[in-house]
Amino acid sequence: MTTRAFGFSYFARVLGYVSALPLALIVVLTFSDVFARYVFAHPIPGASEIIQFAMAMAIFTALPLVTQAGGHITVDLFTSGVSNRRKACLQVPAELLSGVALAVIAWRLWVQAGEYAGNNTATIVLDLNMAPLAYAMSIFSAVSVVVAGVRTIEAMRAVATPTEVPQ
Repeated sequence: MTTRAFGFSYFARVLGYVSALPLALIVVLTFSDVFARYVFAHPIPGASEIIQFAMAMAIFTALPLVTQAGGHITVDLFTSGVSNRRKACLQVPAELLSGVALAVIAWRLWVQAGEYAGNNTATIVLDLNMAPLAYAMSIFSAVSVVVAGVRTIEAMRAVATPTEVPQ
């Protein structure tokens, strides 16, 4: 099963590049911070805060890609001897549960972002406002909910045509 049939290949490519940017920032900043610390005995101020923000963005920008690829952790203890049709039938509630869990995450992050915005919560060293990060994480979680919805539809189609087993 692949969501590329729904036109997600361009979306996935762009999101892949977007999720690579914070990873590249983490690598460059970590190297620079360590280099500055050992060579000049002076670390980059706020490097850990920037790395924490970049790590959150790397995780949540990749979340829709992981959802699209069916890369969430699954346990298939009982499906080894099950027919393709039953596997497809089991995939539907699994995708629904994944979508619900992602929706709860998106909702709670949105609420948390509102609290951050209302309280003007910022980081200690660089005084970075935390609300935009939480809003971005919520939006990427919501995109993952949409992707999980598409995967649920694909799983339902697979029930009708059991030769295609969802991954």
